[in-house]
Amino acid sequence: MPKGEWDMETEEAGLKQTLYEIERLRLQRQREISHHRYTPWKRFTQQELNDEACPTYKNLLVGRSRRIPDRQTMLNIADYLECSSGERNDLLLAAGYLPVQTELSPAMLGQAIEQAQHTMRALPYPAMVVTHTEDIRGYNELCSRLFDFPQRSAYQSLMNRVDLHFNLALPVRPRSTFDQASQQQWEAHAARGIRMFKQNYMLSRYDAWYQDVVKRFGQYDASQAFLEDMEAMEDASFELTQTILARSERRREWVPIRFKQYTISTGNLMHPRIQVFLPADEAAQRLFEELGSSVDCGLVDRL
Repeated sequence: MPKGEWDMETEEAGLKQTLYEIERLRLQRQREISHHRYTPWKRFTQQELNDEACPTYKNLLVGRSRRIPDRQTMLNIADYLECSSGERNDLLLAAGYLPVQTELSPAMLGQAIEQAQHTMRALPYPAMVVTHTEDIRGYNELCSRLFDFPQRSAYQSLMNRVDLHFNLALPVRPRSTFDQASQQQWEAHAARGIRMFKQNYMLSRYDAWYQDVVKRFGQYDASQAFLEDMEAMEDASFELTQTILARSERRREWVPIRFKQYTISTGNLMHPRIQVFLPADEAAQRLFEELGSSVDCGLVDRL
């Protein structure tokens, strides 16, 4: 068979597979409309997909066009169909494009967590390992003492950063909102955290794990209007330091300290990441040294 005919047949087969995958997902969405999972205005018709995501879609269906949509158009179709990461990658692969890597396989994630935990244990600062699902997968003794983590096993199911910051039964939120100034600072950080989560995982917003994190936010007042207002008012000059009441065993009292949070990635992966907490004022530096941080905590201002 001449090369040109082979290429045409291969391209035609690729287009058929692409349209099959699109139609399979579109019809699946139509069947699921009654479950109220999707954007209310969508009806997932061929015409609507043509109008919203792929202007040549009707032509492709009737054979007036034989060119597989470009990669960005395929991503637009996946977005219109509210695809999960796996469904989006199925569409890309059907069209002959590389998939989008948004998360690790369970085996690779487990290996990466072990590597991150090993690095975390060697750090002379309070630190914890956090996955893309905001689960806390280990913290060192300095971190436990700084934030006064409960030791009872009943709290293990709450070891997620959403619960850590929002659950009033855990120590972080009450000790971060002890006066008006600290309350406002906590609200600003909460709004920033929600905004950053949405931005960082935009491509995963239809995945089950993402929806689970959103549900965690919904359990608390994280979705109330004041957070939306703070999010709208945030600007580039936002101060990244945080304030918390910490226990000084040497002075036998609670003292307000300011700290900053930094992220360390292990290897060439974004996740899991190590969250490291460093002192941002003299009171914090004294307390960190009291906890056992054995290096110059004043380095925070030069990082």
